[in-house]
Amino acid sequence: MPKIDPITIAHDRQKLIQEILKRSWADLQVLEFQGHLLFPHQIVRYTATGRELIDVMLRVPREPVSRKARLQARAWASKVGLDPVLDPDLFDNMDTMCLLSLSIRNLTPPHEPWEPDPAVLEEKYDRPSLDAAWARIEALRMVIDPQEGVIDEDTFAMLIATIAKKGNIDPLAVLDSNGLQSFIVRTAKLLQSYQPSES
Repeated sequence: MPKIDPITIAHDRQKLIQEILKRSWADLQVLEFQGHLLFPHQIVRYTATGRELIDVMLRVPREPVSRKARLQARAWASKVGLDPVLDPDLFDNMDTMCLLSLSIRNLTPPHEPWEPDPAVLEEKYDRPSLDAAWARIEALRMVIDPQEGVIDEDTFAMLIATIAKKGNIDPLAVLDSNGLQSFIVRTAKLLQSYQPSES
């Protein structure tokens, strides 16, 4: 996907995650098919007659799908004469488009890929609409991530010391989303413990 300010990405993703977490699975109309969760979504397409909303399902890609998408992206890059090493941003876009083509699914069983050809997907639909679908998939990935992001005592103390020494939060970049959330909550609790208790 195109380069966007990381702070904007994190903020938008956090808003999406909060929106998802506020609702129950029933409210989200989540389906399960052959061990995969499917989430409803609408692809927006603008035409001469106005805005068209296309109902689809989103499936968070698992590792085998990610590998399949990477192989598909390499074949596509080779076909169009793009060198992934010389043009890593363009290749990353193609890889993401391949992941999208495998993650956007039909509404009806067996919920096959809605547009299996990434080149057709990219050609037919506007980038903001596809970016919105990808952002939703990434937010859903974080919501269903089974990791708890637990930070042990030594790691917590090391991060606090490093942040204090450097005077910035760069050391937090090593944490995944769950680890970052755990660190922030733990820091807040620690700070609160130093506040005088109200009588």
